[in-house]
Amino acid sequence: RLVKKHDKKNQICMDLDLNKAASRLKKEQKSLQEKEKERKLKEKKIQEEVRRKNQELEEQAKRRREEILKKEAELEAEKQKQYEKTGGVDFVETYRAVVLAREEWSHSDRVTLPPSALNALQFKGAIDVGGPLFFELTTKEGGRTHCGVLEFVAEEETIGIPPKVQMCLGAVTEANETIEGGFSTRIQTKYVRLPKGESVSLQPRNKSFSDYMSSLDMKQSKPVYDSSRGKWVLPGLEGVLHTALQGLSTLTVGDVVKVVHNDKEFELQVLQLQPEDAVMLVDTDIQVDITPSKAEVDEMEAEEARKRREAEENEKKERIIADRKKSAQSRLTPEPAGNEAEMSLIAVKLPNGKRIQRRFLRSSTLQNLFDFIDAESDFACPKYNVCTAFPRKVFSEDMAAQTFELVGLVLPQEVVMVEPIDS
Repeated sequence: RLVKKHDKKNQICMDLDLNKAASRLKKEQKSLQEKEKERKLKEKKIQEEVRRKNQELEEQAKRRREEILKKEAELEAEKQKQYEKTGGVDFVETYRAVVLAREEWSHSDRVTLPPSALNALQFKGAIDVGGPLFFELTTKEGGRTHCGVLEFVAEEETIGIPPKVQMCLGAVTEANETIEGGFSTRIQTKYVRLPKGESVSLQPRNKSFSDYMSSLDMKQSKPVYDSSRGKWVLPGLEGVLHTALQGLSTLTVGDVVKVVHNDKEFELQVLQLQPEDAVMLVDTDIQVDITPSKAEVDEMEAEEARKRREAEENEKKERIIADRKKSAQSRLTPEPAGNEAEMSLIAVKLPNGKRIQRRFLRSSTLQNLFDFIDAESDFACPKYNVCTAFPRKVFSEDMAAQTFELVGLVLPQEVVMVEPIDS
């Protein structure tokens, strides 16, 4: 019996040990599973981060490729543009400005260049292209225009410019004249090809041009022979503009064109050109439009603004009248009937000359009179007084709560006038 007890006790101890071992094993397995789960989760995050960074790198590389392609396309387009502009002739020189003061060149836009420029243009094939030579002139001060060439007779390192080109560049003045003669202004001269002009929009510098041209006979547009000048000319505005552009070989947006007619001189600015912002006029039939001067545009805009303000004010007044009339009609009591001894017939003269009248009880307030005026009149005046002529009495809206008896309107018939109050 003692042996059996001992064996049973040993069995219980073994079972406890096994349970502890199983529990420990279970905990260890659970810990390993959690660690494995954490490891996989960490690996997944690392993989996602790697994928994200690779995606970012691919997107950056794609953007760089697109930027490179875009820049290449822009460079190619600029090259094509420059080729169309220059025909592949790369001629860019900087010269010192010298003004050509001869009278016959005063309205011309053709310059003189040194003989070395002709040699360079021949060497680069510009002369082989045929046709007139054109140049883009720019200054570091921001001046820009175009010109033709008159002769290759200027001193080396100089460019002879007529007054029209001088005015368009805007930087060549007596203030920068040098001791040696000429001007310190440097003009970059670039060979270009220009398309034929299709249309030009000119704007007078001031209103005097429009005033003067409106005094001319614009109905005549057929050519007439001018014996003093020995050639056919077009009369009126068409002829004036034709003559002004006749001596020019190019036009550039921003240029100033001088128009001379009957010893009167006017300046017109080039606002728009078609098909490009610089065109040639040689052997070209160009359409010319005149836009109002800036002063006229300002006047028209001011007039339009005035009309808009006036329309808004009228609309506001109409709303005031409508609201006041609606409010007054809702308050106005019916015209009284009955004992004439308790009533007064009041005639009202309105500012627009209209006359209205009705009976009021003398025991009623002046508010009825104001409501009657507002309900029956259409004059646009937010504030007004009512007054009698003789003896003169003035009744303001502040007195609306007082009765007719209290203010002295007690005669069988009364005449009052409406006097607007300036706001």
